[in-house]
Amino acid sequence: MLAGTSQTSRSRLSSGTRLNGIYEVDHLIAAGGMGEVYKGHTIQTGDPVAIKVLLPDFAENDAALGLFRREASALHNLQHEAIVRYYVFTIEPVLRRPYLAMEFVEGQSLSELVRREPLTYEAVRALVKRVATGLHVAHERGIIHRDVSSDNIMIPGGDVARAKIIDFGIARSTLFGEHTIIGGGFAGKYNYVSPEQLGLFGGDVRAASDIYSLGLVLIEALTGRPVDMGGTQAAVLDKRRKVPDLGAIDLRIRPLLEKMLQPDPAARPESMAGVAAWPLPTSRSNDRPSAAAADDRRAAKRSPQASARRRGRWYASAGILAAVMIGGAAAYFHLQPGDARPPSPPGATNAPPASNGQKLAAPTAPPAPSLTPSVPSAPSLTPSTSAAPSLTPSKPAVPPSGKPPAAPETAALPSPPLGSTAQIERYISQYNGGDCFFITPNTVSANAARIDGYGTSQSAFEILDEAFKRANGFEADIDVRQVTAQQCPALTFLARLRGERGRTLRLRIGETNLKSGEALTGSVEGAGNDHVQLLLVSDEGLVQDLSALLKPAGESRTFNLRMQRVGAAGAQPQLLIAVTSARPLETLRDAKSPADPLFPLALVEATRTGQAVGAAVRYFKLDR
Repeated sequence: MLAGTSQTSRSRLSSGTRLNGIYEVDHLIAAGGMGEVYKGHTIQTGDPVAIKVLLPDFAENDAALGLFRREASALHNLQHEAIVRYYVFTIEPVLRRPYLAMEFVEGQSLSELVRREPLTYEAVRALVKRVATGLHVAHERGIIHRDVSSDNIMIPGGDVARAKIIDFGIARSTLFGEHTIIGGGFAGKYNYVSPEQLGLFGGDVRAASDIYSLGLVLIEALTGRPVDMGGTQAAVLDKRRKVPDLGAIDLRIRPLLEKMLQPDPAARPESMAGVAAWPLPTSRSNDRPSAAAADDRRAAKRSPQASARRRGRWYASAGILAAVMIGGAAAYFHLQPGDARPPSPPGATNAPPASNGQKLAAPTAPPAPSLTPSVPSAPSLTPSTSAAPSLTPSKPAVPPSGKPPAAPETAALPSPPLGSTAQIERYISQYNGGDCFFITPNTVSANAARIDGYGTSQSAFEILDEAFKRANGFEADIDVRQVTAQQCPALTFLARLRGERGRTLRLRIGETNLKSGEALTGSVEGAGNDHVQLLLVSDEGLVQDLSALLKPAGESRTFNLRMQRVGAAGAQPQLLIAVTSARPLETLRDAKSPADPLFPLALVEATRTGQAVGAAVRYFKLDR
């Protein structure tokens, strides 16, 4: 979920606010990290509308605006009674806030409805025809929803025959080979996504993907609880290599669900029209699930999993923005001698590589253009008043194994009180998301958390989203920064430096998007008397020690770096890392080498010297 508690409250529109002289805000429905959704009405007629408004910080963010425009574009071309109606997408000239106005649907989401009581077979028959027909219209116009779930189907007045499909914010057009803002691979809530959305069966996301997701929704409607399609990354994939257990499902609809949930998209119904027209019998049959199966469904209905739902969902017809965002934030971590990655807490996931050679789909990093000066393809940095230092590659010695020795487990810390801020922070610090995955708390309270994430795989953060909710009872707001594979050793380094937050190290930068020739300014604060080493990790994984460019300013250290880049255009991710320790890490001193094996050797040195090491990271993009 996306949420920005303090920022959202400051930007909230008050009742009576007018937008373009057309709409007037009534009250807030829900808030997310990128925007808010209000119930409003047209000034001239009084007709109710749902209004999705971007937060000020995202008003000029290309990714956020792209999501808004994509949803508006998808809805503009879709006219069907089962799809929420679109009215207008524009920017309010006075507030300078982009907003999307659409039909207001008075009712509950399907997930809320079935949480109290599963639907009858007859109600599901009506639901299948209604939703499948609406999605077929979308598919005919080249729009794949990609986020079909019980949360995104609204039920006005409890009447499933009037169901409305919402939230086309991550829909993908197949007409011109377009992609969503977060890429053409994974999108949607991972518990409902199809095998191909996770990279299986060629990873081609088509109409068959929505058919698979709708099949999972129908099982939830019949049983009162979602199908468990989650777990570790390997488990998520394994569960999609076979048809889910249909033992508790009414035999009259089981053949349809078995067809919809075939792992191979080519084996599913050819279209949503085929799903809508499937000959579901109306008469009762003796071939019904046993009384024991019915008892199982009732027991499942009472299970904690059945009552765990998303909080803060945008239930009105405006739907929800995407689950992940691009951004940057700082973190502080602490490495004690012998510190090792602790086991994941209850509800967290250990995410090993997928088995059988399958891999989760991850956004592909674009080829990195050449960068100057001395190290090929590395950004050139100079203080604004002097020339850049000479850069020449060096190759540090590597231990025989090529990897740092494993450190022993540390003694278990006393568990903080459940539901406390400390408990939430500990959960985040101990969460193991697998390779090339790093998270840090941005802001945390007993019932809200904003997490900064770094990685190459979007799906890993979808898994974190669900695991966090199960363990802590509410959804975290996760901001994701996509890195390249060459930067992964830096994330491993940061992930190992986690644990106690005894001090707060702050790394601040002035801009998160730079062009060649522009200056990157910032400061390192909270290091006390510790030594500070400042490192740049380029998109090609080249590490440069910039510590000589730090200047003392009171209790802080400041920097002003002139960035230079040559080669093909295209913004590339850069990591700026501040490392603090009582004595400088010799491995990092004057570093001009690849991230691997540099960072593993730095961990070995920190463990060998027995000193505490802190780190903070910021993310920015550099374009030519």
